[in-house]
Amino acid sequence: MANILLLGAGFSANWGAPVTSGVFNALIADEEIRANEQIRSQLFRNRRNFEISLGALQHNFRQNPRQHREPLLLMQRALSRVFGNINELFSRQSFELQDGQPIDRHRTAVEFLAKFDAIFTLNQDLLLEMHYLDHTHNQLTTRRWNSNCLPGMTGAGNVGFGGPIFSGRTWSPSGDYAISQNSQPFFKLHGSTNWKDTGANADIMIMGGGKVEAIQAIPVLQRYQEIFAEYAHRGDTRVTVIGYGYGDDHINAVLEAGVKDRGLRMYVIDPRGSALAYDMRPYISGQAGALAVTPFEVWFERGLYSASSMPLRRLLRDESLDIGVLNNFLAGR
Repeated sequence: MANILLLGAGFSANWGAPVTSGVFNALIADEEIRANEQIRSQLFRNRRNFEISLGALQHNFRQNPRQHREPLLLMQRALSRVFGNINELFSRQSFELQDGQPIDRHRTAVEFLAKFDAIFTLNQDLLLEMHYLDHTHNQLTTRRWNSNCLPGMTGAGNVGFGGPIFSGRTWSPSGDYAISQNSQPFFKLHGSTNWKDTGANADIMIMGGGKVEAIQAIPVLQRYQEIFAEYAHRGDTRVTVIGYGYGDDHINAVLEAGVKDRGLRMYVIDPRGSALAYDMRPYISGQAGALAVTPFEVWFERGLYSASSMPLRRLLRDESLDIGVLNNFLAGR
């Protein structure tokens, strides 16, 4: 049995990072965005999901690179500044929720993360690099890892002795996906704010529309998607899903195949809890108030072991039925 972790934006929100609406608010306050009425208006038209606006700019660029290059670059610069502010926010706070209470070493975020055979994240921020990967936790966790690693990537830059090995470097593809013995692998499925392609020196971050096509154009991300599928389809894999809203078809396809064919089970931590798929039901045309059962809801409920609507940091710290169920899930019961 493999225990893997899948993280979405809601995970980083536990430490103050904005979800989609918060990123929109930060973008419209950006000085360069405020000076460009066309892009600002486009963001407001898609205020519920800024990635729609980004996807439209990417589409326009693909159709006519010369004419639409600068609007796309403007949006990318603004997003880079937003992520820079998010990473700065992370650097100023503790990883563990204390609230003036003693920390139980068996109920910490670090102890929780160390339980997983592999960590997969859709987030491009540096939260885990700063507070987990940059540090040696062997004396603090029950499961003792020799190290953490970013398969297929190599870091550049001298951070000095004891410096931030993961968050303080710029990372580029290496082509070497070997995982050292007893090393916990960390896979950023959509890239990262501190990743650069060695050829074009371009950021390796997947956002907006056409994610599948964009991933296929970047070998390291294509290989990460394959590795995610390999873990998910091993048989009896258990996936703890935190803060992912099931909005990416390429991720959902891997999970669905695992549920239907390989016995994959999910524990979901989300404000909607076990009602996540139900709450995403569309209305049936012509039938007032009627909601349609979707194929997603069918396989989601089939693969769902259980769920919690509690924020992760409180789930780990507070006494509840949910933490007992989660521990049973991780133990294979």
